[in-house]
Amino acid sequence: MLEKETRINFQWIGSKTYSDVIEKLKTRQADIGYLGPFAYVEAQDNFGVRLICRTMSKNSIEFYHSIIITRKDSGSNTLEDLKGKSFAFTDPKSTSGFLFPMAGLMKAGIQLEDFSQTQYLKRHVNSLLAVYNGHSHAGATSYTAIDKININYNDIKILWESDAIYRGPWVAQKDMPDKQFFKIQKAMLKMTQHKDAEKIFNGLTTKGFVRGLDSDYNNVRDVAKRMKLKSKQDS
Repeated sequence: MLEKETRINFQWIGSKTYSDVIEKLKTRQADIGYLGPFAYVEAQDNFGVRLICRTMSKNSIEFYHSIIITRKDSGSNTLEDLKGKSFAFTDPKSTSGFLFPMAGLMKAGIQLEDFSQTQYLKRHVNSLLAVYNGHSHAGATSYTAIDKININYNDIKILWESDAIYRGPWVAQKDMPDKQFFKIQKAMLKMTQHKDAEKIFNGLTTKGFVRGLDSDYNNVRDVAKRMKLKSKQDS
C-alpha cells in the first residue's frame, strides 16, 4: 500500500527488540521504523528522529495501559506481595512492558533485586502466557495483549494499572528529505480512511494512524527521568 501511494520501493527488515530498531535507525540501516513510546523517547532525545504518525487500535483508540498481573490463585493481592517472587518483563526498552510497571513497583518499594527471578520475554503475549501458565508468579504486559491470544482471563488478576499512554509511533530518520517524509506520512494517514482499511489492518492490533506530536510522549519522559533519579539516589 505504501509503495502504491508513494511510488517508493520499500524493503522490510525484521527486528526482535526495540534496541535493534533504534540501532538500525541510528546507523541508517533503516529509513523508517516502529517504536514503542519509551524507545521513541530514547531515540528522539539521543540522536533525533522524525515522528511520522501515532498508531490507533480498534474504535480509533489512541491510548493503552500497562498492567501488572498474576494468577487469581497466586495468593498475591498487592504489589508488595510480589517480593521474593518471580517476575516477567517484556523488553527493557518497552514502555508498558518495563518502564511504567517498574516505576509502579519502585513506588511500592520494590526493586529488581527483590524478585527471586526476573525474565525479559520480549513480547507482551509471552509475559501474559508466562503468568497464565504458572512459569512466572507475576508479570508486566500491555492491556492490548489480551486481544492477541485466547485464554481464560477469569484466571488472571490485575494488581496495578498505569495512567493512559499514547500508542507507539512510526518514525523516520531525522535527515529524511521533507518531500519523501511528507509523502510517506500522507500515505500512512490515508490508509486509515481507505476503503480497504479492514483488509490492510487485518490481523493487527493497529487499525490506523493519526498525526502526533513529540510532546505527546512527555509523560513517558517524566517517568523515565524519575526512575533514573531514584536509581541514582538508591545507589
